Amino acid sequence: MRRFSAVALFSVLVLDAACCCAQLSQSDVEYFADRIDTAADQLDVATVPSLDEFVDQVQAAIATVQQELRIAGDTANTSAWLGYLKLNELSDALAAVQQAPSDPTSRDEARTQMLALAQLDQVLGDMRLRLTINYPGLERAQIPRLRTAVRQLDAMLRHRDPQRSIEYVATQMADASKTLRAADTTTAVDVFYQLDELTRLLIETRQAPLLVADIRGRFVNSNLRIGVGSNLISRIATRPFQEPTAINECLLGTFIRGRATLTGTVTTCLLPSEGVAKIQLILSGDLTSQNRGYRKPVTVDAVGYGHVTATKVLNLNDAGIHAEPAVASAQLSSKIQRVNHPMKIVRRIAMKKALEQKGATNAEGSRRMERRVAENFDRQTDQTSPLGDGKSTPLRDLVDVLGRLGVDEPSRVWSSETRYLLTTLRQRTDDDLAAAVPPPSVAGSHDLSVQIHESLINNVMTRILAGRTMTGSQLRQLGKSLLPELQFAADQSDEAEEPIITFSRTRPIIFEARQGKVWIGLRGTRFQQGDQSLKMPLRVRAEYLPTFVQGHGFVLQRQGEVEIDFPGTQRLSIGQIATRKKMERVFDRSLPMQLLDKPIRVPVKQLPESGIRVQEISAQQGWLSLGMR
Repeated sequence: MRRFSAVALFSVLVLDAACCCAQLSQSDVEYFADRIDTAADQLDVATVPSLDEFVDQVQAAIATVQQELRIAGDTANTSAWLGYLKLNELSDALAAVQQAPSDPTSRDEARTQMLALAQLDQVLGDMRLRLTINYPGLERAQIPRLRTAVRQLDAMLRHRDPQRSIEYVATQMADASKTLRAADTTTAVDVFYQLDELTRLLIETRQAPLLVADIRGRFVNSNLRIGVGSNLISRIATRPFQEPTAINECLLGTFIRGRATLTGTVTTCLLPSEGVAKIQLILSGDLTSQNRGYRKPVTVDAVGYGHVTATKVLNLNDAGIHAEPAVASAQLSSKIQRVNHPMKIVRRIAMKKALEQKGATNAEGSRRMERRVAENFDRQTDQTSPLGDGKSTPLRDLVDVLGRLGVDEPSRVWSSETRYLLTTLRQRTDDDLAAAVPPPSVAGSHDLSVQIHESLINNVMTRILAGRTMTGSQLRQLGKSLLPELQFAADQSDEAEEPIITFSRTRPIIFEARQGKVWIGLRGTRFQQGDQSLKMPLRVRAEYLPTFVQGHGFVLQRQGEVEIDFPGTQRLSIGQIATRKKMERVFDRSLPMQLLDKPIRVPVKQLPESGIRVQEISAQQGWLSLGMR
């Protein structure tokens, strides 16, 4: 059972990609457009939080982290952490903002304020990079509180003028309402991303709480489901057994000594269940015995045979595995071979008596065998700790990784059906939307089934990348920290300068799974390489089509060149066109021609060491479904 969680963890780390969009009915679209129009008339500048509020929160978080590090008592460790976090730089930047004029009345005061805010913006970006990486320790103590405060302050820098923020919110609401009303099948994806972006904006500025609750209430379904196939579970758990046992007991006044052997197989099956996954272990075996009964003045030699079955149900959920008591049944019979005594008359009387008691003896023997088999089955299945020692399990390790990245632990629901043991997860915080539709039914029967909804990447990657400026090497460092076993190749281009990109604050990574196709890319606000720079909204994406390769299974094959466009921009200058050409070269190398083309290795010895491959794939209604064998 330890391996079941390992399979789930591996799948999450390898396939942790998606974005927030879902299928809504036309009536839902019109309903939300009306609700947005109504809420736009009720915007209140007084409820926009002040920048000072979030500055105070960051300062309090800094003080708490410093205090806890010093309390730890390890001077060297404290010094190392303080050196890594660079809290003094952040404190100085916060102090400069507080000392700068909040309402400048001269050009010099305005310049001082702008420089302080620019410095704070840079320091916050650097701090987010240090606090959002898979380094052990970043999930402990008060560092997650500091990370949240830094992220919120970083977002609030653009809302430092409440009146302008309200005007911007009103514009975004009008645009969202207009887009919703004009939506068709070709613009549906952008519509729902705009709805997600509007929700985040309203939460940041504390506007229209009823509208926010209404939207969030519609996007509540899970966005990741992992299934371990019953055939794989059977291969892991099924085992033959042969258990010899010494017999030494008193049965209906007769002392019996001998030896019995139980030979059979333990198999498994999944029981339909919601809220907890149920795995039934089934023991089926045949018993043979050779024994001698002692009852003065005679002894009786007999052979026994029969069939024994036992079942035990394992309940699996977040708390671990809870095993129900085993239930056994046995049907035994015996054959008397001889009665031993010097006198023939005694042997004849003893044989007659033994035959009269044979039925009662077999019945009592069956009851005792049932208790013994059930006790042995319980003892053998409870000897191991399927989910680990309670200190380190795949699930806890995953939660630690998410904590280091500032991603909240997803809620989980366990279930089982005859074909799959299922873990259904929903990754959503108070700022996020999840899926509007549940995952589709899993097709076929596979060793591993993984279904990812578009909302997963939007919720996870927005936490990690939103608004951040990163170089190619920093992105590789982040990827290496998440998956150290993978090889992240360095840029092999002949460019002297590596590219730098500033990711959008919403939907930084594009992942769309619709109408049998997959779109992958990114959204940014600035691209720079060397002395060439573009500071405008940009979108980079590539289309992938599931393609079957004989002997390998399905791969995602890139269709054509990488698309680069600039939403809202009418024309590019000559210099911008040149920069775009450079971007095309960079991203053409970054987005591979094939995905899922290499086997996925799963740490289960019953699967090939070379890995498993995708044998079925579906991309519909925002869900990418993969079936692997």
